[in-house]
Amino acid sequence: MKISRLLVLGGLLFSTACLADYSEGLTAYRAQDYDTALRAWQPLAAQGDPAAQASLAVMYYEGAGVPQDYAKAAFWMRKSADQGGAAAQVFLGTMYFDGKGVQKDDAQAVLWYRKAAGQGSLQADDLLGTLYYHGGVGLARDPAIAVAWFRQAADHGDAAGQYNLGICYENGAGVPKDMAQALSWYRQAATQGYGRALYDLGQRYLEGRTVAQNKVIAYAYFDMALRVANDANGLKLRDDVGAQLTPEQLSRARGLSAAWAIGRPLPAN
Repeated sequence: MKISRLLVLGGLLFSTACLADYSEGLTAYRAQDYDTALRAWQPLAAQGDPAAQASLAVMYYEGAGVPQDYAKAAFWMRKSADQGGAAAQVFLGTMYFDGKGVQKDDAQAVLWYRKAAGQGSLQADDLLGTLYYHGGVGLARDPAIAVAWFRQAADHGDAAGQYNLGICYENGAGVPKDMAQALSWYRQAATQGYGRALYDLGQRYLEGRTVAQNKVIAYAYFDMALRVANDANGLKLRDDVGAQLTPEQLSRARGLSAAWAIGRPLPAN
């Protein structure tokens, strides 16, 4: 699973140290002045500050200003997670899932995700759903439990949870198969600018799969997806569709895309 330093460097963790000291390190980190960030965060981490501990962990995880060391990243992330930082708990859980710095253990990942979910982390809800959907090391596959976690995230507006709940409905995994429900959840995720949902819907319109084929709409979705998740493969896919359109159709497709913004109704047939 992909984890982001934004979990711990985006203000999600409460710093018990002097805010000015922590902020000095954050400003330096964002400017890629890693030496200054390290000097600011190391003493705070040693004093037990959870935000500094998690931030120092990220530096070791990325190899930013220090040699990359997943074991040290796990060490510092655990110290922060043990103090109740939900973002650090999610990060540590994903390290267990990936087997980076710790032995791969999906059951341990679930433990840390559950702690974060208990604090209201929607990302943890979605990650729990993903683990139960697939099963893995030390964890039995259980689509019904996966659906419960995806639904909790989806009902609270989490786009990834909405998209994954749609997958469950499309595949009949943990719920009765229901394509109308699947499309409804895919569209809710896409309306929020979730790139995977936009690409998926574009592919459906291109192929006429579960929706009426419409290459104009397909182009619009691919173009919209590129605006929220720039991707070379997506660019080629959009341009390949564009080559199949007349000038008038291409103009309409571009107009549909340009008129859309996150939160606005999606183009449809």
